[in-house]
Formats: sequence, structure tokens, C-alpha cells
Amino acid sequence: MTTVLAVYENGVLRPVQPLSLNEGETVEVTVSRPNPSESGLSEEEINRRLKEAKSYSEWLEATKLLPSDDGGYDIVKALNENRIWSGERPIIPTEENDS
Repeated sequence: MTTVLAVYENGVLRPVQPLSLNEGETVEVTVSRPNPSESGLSEEEINRRLKEAKSYSEWLEATKLLPSDDGGYDIVKALNENRIWSGERPIIPTEENDS
């Protein structure tokens, strides 16, 4: 048994790398989603998928392939600060806005 990564596009599973199979050979396929940290995809492949996404759901699936390390960036905090800066009500309360 061999496990390979494949991409589902236009109703067809396309292996990421060539397979050592004979043309026309029948195989049994089990489909499971890989753990994003274990996807084994190169940074270039992930970036290609992000750029070529044609819908929000395709883009969201591609983002799941990114490494989980966010470098300390807190998106909620950033959105909150943006709202405060623009004069909108904050998403999360701050000590300054609680009073």
C-alpha cells in the first residue's frame, strides 16, 4: 500500500507527484484529508493554491495548508485596534472603553 497526496480539481483527483503505475491499471483509493502540518506540500505549492483559488471556500481550504505558527500575530486584536482607530465600536472591550 502507498499513500500519496492528491488535489481534487474539476471532479478529478490529481496526484501531486507521479505514480509508479501502469497505464489503465485499476487501484483502490481511500480518501482522507491530511493533517495540515503533515501535508508535505512545498511553500510554492501552497502559495500557488492560494493565488489560484477561485472562491472563498477554495482559498479557505488552501489556508489550512499553511503552518500553524502565526508569529504572535493576533488577528482579533488587530481587527479590534482597526475598529477603534476608525471610530467604530470595538469587537472586544478594552479597559479604556469599559468605563
